[in-house]
Amino acid sequence: MTRKTLTIDSPLIVSAAAFYQEAWQVEDATIAPRFVRHSTYPGYCGLVQLDEKGNIVGLVYGYISKQGQYYHDLLHSALQENGKSSWLEDCFEIVELAVSPTMRGKGIGTSLLTQVLAAVPNQTAILTTREKNTGAIRLYERNGWELLKDSFYPDDKAYRIYGKKLL
Repeated sequence: MTRKTLTIDSPLIVSAAAFYQEAWQVEDATIAPRFVRHSTYPGYCGLVQLDEKGNIVGLVYGYISKQGQYYHDLLHSALQENGKSSWLEDCFEIVELAVSPTMRGKGIGTSLLTQVLAAVPNQTAILTTREKNTGAIRLYERNGWELLKDSFYPDDKAYRIYGKKLL
C-alpha cells in the first residue's frame, strides 16, 4: 500500500471526496467543495492511503483549529461548559477520517492518524465522532484519545469530543 499527501492541487482531492461519500454511504454535493476549501486553511495536512491498484482505501485530514471557524466555535462553546476550552488554544483539528468498510480493523485508521499528527506542530489535537460509532470510539480510546465531552450536538445527532496531547 502507498500513502500520498492530499493537497488543493492534488488530483486526488476530488477522488478523496468521492471515496468519503462511498465509505460513509452519503451523497452530498457540498463535500468535494468543502474538501477543497478546507485544504486552504492554515496548517492543513491531509493523507490518503492507496491499495496496490491505486484505489483510495483511507483518508485523513485536518487543520489548525482557530477562532472564527464554524466548528471551532461550536467546540469552544461545548468545551467551555466543562472547563476544557483550553484544549483549543494550540490545536490541530482532525476534520475527517474514513477507512473503506472492507479495510477496517487492519490498522489503516491508526496509521493515518499517527502519521498526520506526527506532521503537525500543535500541542493538542481534537476530533469528534458520533456516539453510536463504536468502532471509531474504540480506535480513538485505544490510541490514547481522551473523552472531553459526550452528548455534543453540532446537529441533530449526538457526538463525542475527544482530545489528545501531542507535545
